[in-house]
Amino acid sequence: MIIHHGSGGVTEGREHRYAREIVAMGVAAAVIDSFKPRGIQSTVSDQGSVSSLEMAADAFAVLGVLAKHPRIDGSKVGIVGFSKGGTVALMTAHERHAVRMLPQGPRFALHVPVYPACNSHDYKPKTTGAPILMLIGAADTYAGVKPCTEYADKLKAEGAKVTVKIFPGAAHGFDSDKAYSIAKGENWSRCVFEQQADRSWKEQVSGLLTSDAKGQQIAAAHQAALAKCRTLGVSGGPNPVAKAAAMSDLKAAIRASLLGVR
Repeated sequence: MIIHHGSGGVTEGREHRYAREIVAMGVAAAVIDSFKPRGIQSTVSDQGSVSSLEMAADAFAVLGVLAKHPRIDGSKVGIVGFSKGGTVALMTAHERHAVRMLPQGPRFALHVPVYPACNSHDYKPKTTGAPILMLIGAADTYAGVKPCTEYADKLKAEGAKVTVKIFPGAAHGFDSDKAYSIAKGENWSRCVFEQQADRSWKEQVSGLLTSDAKGQQIAAAHQAALAKCRTLGVSGGPNPVAKAAAMSDLKAAIRASLLGVR
């Protein structure tokens, strides 16, 4: 399993804890750090300093390396990510990203986005076919809930294998060690960019066309859209019940998709 971090970077209490739990199952774990090699500590106050697309490229690069490792079955590598890393775990399920970054394969065998941001909605999204398990807190005001449940429905409508579990009362970062509140943190929970039938992109709140039909971003419109949908202020914190349930659900998904045990 590849493990990808959120906007605060790699932590001992989350990414490394998950790695230890996964290794104890007899499954290799690889924790990616997309920040420090780029000289970045956090993207909480500037999500553009390292993009989700850059992080997805890191994930595919690691998948390509692991698939060639003599002790790894390249057809049974999954990815779990948290918050921004959860967005990556969802992005990597899309064939359009996979074919661009690893044209000849391999593909991930399992995707587990944990409280991801679901800001980009592909038109009739095509996935690689691997199962997706989305774990969300019902009280998440950082990434939001509705954008992910709506997109999950769009994915299912196109035949994707998607399971969404929503934990009552759980906030963003429900598996973290302590509560946090950051007044200057960028909050994109209201921002949803939808791909149109002609392949252009439009942001929901502003109604602005932010990318043309060739996928080229319209910079001024993109910034104007963000000015309308983006807010400041992010928070979250632990929920022991959701924390335990998420780990249990992840392990069950690993057993089913990677180990062939149900």
